[in-house]
Amino acid sequence: MKYSDVVKTMLLASIHDLAANPENYALHPGKDFSRNRKLGFKHLLLLLLTMEADCMKEELYRYFGRSTDAPSKAAFYKQRKKIREDAFRSLLISFTQKCKKKLFKGKYSLVACDGSAVDIFRNPDDPDTFFEPNGKSTRGFNQIHINAFFSVLDKKFTDLLVQPSRKRNEYSAFCQMVDRSETDAPVIYLCDRGYASYNAFAHVIENGQFFLIRCTDAKTEKILGAPLDGVTELDYHVDRMLSRSQSKKKRLHPELEEQYRFVCQDVPMDYITQNHPEYKLSLRIIRIELSDCCYENLITNLPDLDFDIDDFKDLYHLRWNEETSFRDLKYPLCLKAFHSKKYEYIVQEVWVRAILYNFCSEIALAVEIPEKKRKHVYQVNYSEAIKTCRDFLRIHDGATTLDVEGLIAQNILPVRPGRTFARQARFKLPISFCYRN
Repeated sequence: MKYSDVVKTMLLASIHDLAANPENYALHPGKDFSRNRKLGFKHLLLLLLTMEADCMKEELYRYFGRSTDAPSKAAFYKQRKKIREDAFRSLLISFTQKCKKKLFKGKYSLVACDGSAVDIFRNPDDPDTFFEPNGKSTRGFNQIHINAFFSVLDKKFTDLLVQPSRKRNEYSAFCQMVDRSETDAPVIYLCDRGYASYNAFAHVIENGQFFLIRCTDAKTEKILGAPLDGVTELDYHVDRMLSRSQSKKKRLHPELEEQYRFVCQDVPMDYITQNHPEYKLSLRIIRIELSDCCYENLITNLPDLDFDIDDFKDLYHLRWNEETSFRDLKYPLCLKAFHSKKYEYIVQEVWVRAILYNFCSEIALAVEIPEKKRKHVYQVNYSEAIKTCRDFLRIHDGATTLDVEGLIAQNILPVRPGRTFARQARFKLPISFCYRN
């Protein structure tokens, strides 16, 4: 049996486990998914997973065959409104746990956290997602914000949290996902400078995990208590006492005056309460030189025994894998083509695109590219691999075969290290379908 068949079997097994007890994920338990229909719980999930950028009727024909027996659009929408969001999260976690695991230094799981905005259907009546006309759009636009945990070595999404862009809060989303994370191995969370906060540090520490978060010079100087001018390399441990009071008389440890940092009432700090007015943080501040006059500040709680200052350049650079994963979500995985205008249905499609990405990634990572005398080292073309894996997952007649590994190995791209391009911000409207929903 080829590994692609093994991976498909694992995903179908996870779907079967959910379908065995659909009432656990139904909006109305005991009523929804209680009858035997063409578009039952299992086929509904598989259809959502394999949808592309075509209209809904064409998607139904593609999955069920072009016949008069294919379910109607109305039947599809009637079924999809019965399923809760946690069904998709359970499926993502269940399938991902069955996949192979790669660990950094044989011990740590590397999880990058980042967010990305996605434009959705224009609806000026939705105050949570609508933005007034500006230089980007003369008519205004609607947008959601996807917060994601991404295993950078396994190239898989491990958790998502979708927010309306008007109410987006990456600090809060990060803390929520850290608190609900389930893993057997120690985790190192890799984050950019937008996640540097005392509350984020505390949530990771309280969950017994580790973090490596990029930080601006201004924030680093505040934590350090000293300027960074002229400092080219730094590896320094600090202890900080966090308090919402600036009164020195109220401090529990006045002898540690230099360690105190004030946290105002408007800044979230979940571990400072009436019963616990102070919170102690032990941090490690790293400063490394990337190139001439270009420096990077990193805040971490990683131990000295396992990580020296030379490890951090390569470690933080691995976070870039999540940036490319968002690109694949939006374009090869057709995240710009939502088949509904309702917010809860849009969230469903975000989850299924992430699950499909994990499915494709697990197969593609196992494909061996034949060694030949070439100018460059070659890698899998993920855009083509995703199309192949999606077609493979859609096959459910038991007769059609597909050489998945062969097709993926045939579509490859050269690796050109050191290539850099300026980001081009291009406004792309979501694909619009004339649906009542």
